[in-house]
Amino acid sequence: MPEESLEARAKRGEIEAQLALGRQHESGNNAEAARAWFATAAKAGSAAGLRLLGLNLLTHDPIDAEPGIAMMRAAADKGDAEAASVCAVLAAMDPNLPDRWTVARRSLAIAAELGSASARAQLDFLEAAPPDPDASSLPRRVVFSSPRISVIEGCATDAECDWMIDRARPHLRRARVYDPNSGGFRTEQGRSNSSVEFDIARSDVVLMRLRARISTITGLHRLEASSVLHYAPGEAFEPHFDFLDPANPGYARDIGKNGQRVATFLLYLNEGYEGGETAFPKLDWRYKGRKGDALLFWNVDAAGQPDTNTFHAGLPPTKGEKWLFSQWLRQRRT
Repeated sequence: MPEESLEARAKRGEIEAQLALGRQHESGNNAEAARAWFATAAKAGSAAGLRLLGLNLLTHDPIDAEPGIAMMRAAADKGDAEAASVCAVLAAMDPNLPDRWTVARRSLAIAAELGSASARAQLDFLEAAPPDPDASSLPRRVVFSSPRISVIEGCATDAECDWMIDRARPHLRRARVYDPNSGGFRTEQGRSNSSVEFDIARSDVVLMRLRARISTITGLHRLEASSVLHYAPGEAFEPHFDFLDPANPGYARDIGKNGQRVATFLLYLNEGYEGGETAFPKLDWRYKGRKGDALLFWNVDAAGQPDTNTFHAGLPPTKGEKWLFSQWLRQRRT
């Protein structure tokens, strides 16, 4: 007798099959079908179905944040450890939530009690970490006033850098570039390194603490998803701009919806490699930070217009591997 198909099992009411089918559709970028199967499992009482539906609403277009957050909380209330861990991230990323870090730690404690190893590791890390520095007082060295480029030394601890590398390593894949026509991403010959993007599902409270520090340093509060970049010997990101060119219709639509990508924040996560500088050809300047140092450059000028002098490249390491934390920041024109 032939084995029953996944869809047949799902239609028969098998919750695990419904969840598996939802994940299958999600990996195929069919959010609508994925949501339908996760919702079916959730209606049958599955906390995992609630969590996966909430995550889909929070991470896949069309984004629907409010019900996504509500479903995540409901899944946590049902005893889903992963949902409680995501609730900790949601609390930590909300600057308008009173005592957000206390709420985040409380959610992590619940997740750890429910069996989340990730939540337990985060709690252990945060308990051992030194107090979060006053980001506004971190030493900043202005390298250029036009374009605006600064170096922030000691922006992150060695432990934070190691944490981000460890979190990124299992998920690395060929880095992609933004495709303005589709609104998605594509691989390109000029970018040969690997990367991982931290959406809500992959994020944690340690990362949110770092993002909050970056927000304070830059004075900007619209942060894209954070990424960790990895360069093996010979891998590079050829010269490019980070701003979105408004002359391109696809980019113009994105700017209208989300604001211009006004700044780039790079945190250097390791040392011990040769080459691999961040290079600005038009300025005849290269930079290679020590572990925990950061480079901040504004992709627009003081008037908010794209600054072509920010043309830059990630040069290839000639020996050893290079790790970077990358954060793009947006701002709408008022």
